[in-house]
Amino acid sequence: MIAQDLMDRITKKALARMEKCGASWLRSWVGDSQLPINCETGKAYQGINLFILLGEEKSSGKWGTFKAWKRLDKPVLKGEKSTQIIYFKINKSKTKVDSKGEPLKYPMMRVYYVFNESQTEGYEMASEKTYGDNFSCANADEWINNSGAVIDYNNISAFYNPSADKIGMPPKTAFFKTKDASQEQNFYGTLFHELTHWTGHTSRNDRLIKRSSRTEYAFEELVAELGACFQSVHFGIEPVEVNADHTKYLNGWLQALKDDKQFIFKASAQANKSIQYLESLQN
Repeated sequence: MIAQDLMDRITKKALARMEKCGASWLRSWVGDSQLPINCETGKAYQGINLFILLGEEKSSGKWGTFKAWKRLDKPVLKGEKSTQIIYFKINKSKTKVDSKGEPLKYPMMRVYYVFNESQTEGYEMASEKTYGDNFSCANADEWINNSGAVIDYNNISAFYNPSADKIGMPPKTAFFKTKDASQEQNFYGTLFHELTHWTGHTSRNDRLIKRSSRTEYAFEELVAELGACFQSVHFGIEPVEVNADHTKYLNGWLQALKDDKQFIFKASAQANKSIQYLESLQN
């Protein structure tokens, strides 16, 4: 029940952001957040947990349980409220098998309660910075080049063509500076969106072949939206509106979230799978 309540709460929060902020809902969701990492291991949180923790918009990127902060001699301040995240794992039965003789699989889901570093004793917020100051074109270029994706930079719009397995992009000079991001950041934010689509090819994560309805197309656009957001935060870029697809699919996302409380969780899982695939291609 706790996990279901969490799903309902996150879904309602996403709905509220979409209804209030329209196509800019993810930008408003992320704000100036840092990439959430575990305070003890330094590992980044994945999937829906990344989405949940970014939505808290805390001043630090470090998170941990009450006991974890205590082990680090940074106890949580009295009265601070925890944030719920989910641990999900597929277990195999040791005694039961299916019709093929394979061990039966069953999901295990647990809810953990974590606190941000800003909620601990002695925390001092870092000096204020302009979002994107730490962005490195070289790091982003390496990430993209290591993917091996075929990219044509001589187009008037951004797209991914699954039949040709090719990404089309306007040249970097076609992008312009906005209030929240530089010309280069807007360029890379758009490319990250298309690169997430690219991971869905049948030879990779095999998502795109399953799209046959308007809802499924909207789902894939949400996956790409989240994938671009996760990559943008990773590289210190303000998440951007890449094209008209944001507005085009917004009503579809709103309806899907109302119909399926797991919709945003499923999309986050697929976006995370895309990021993991891209990470596997890095040197």
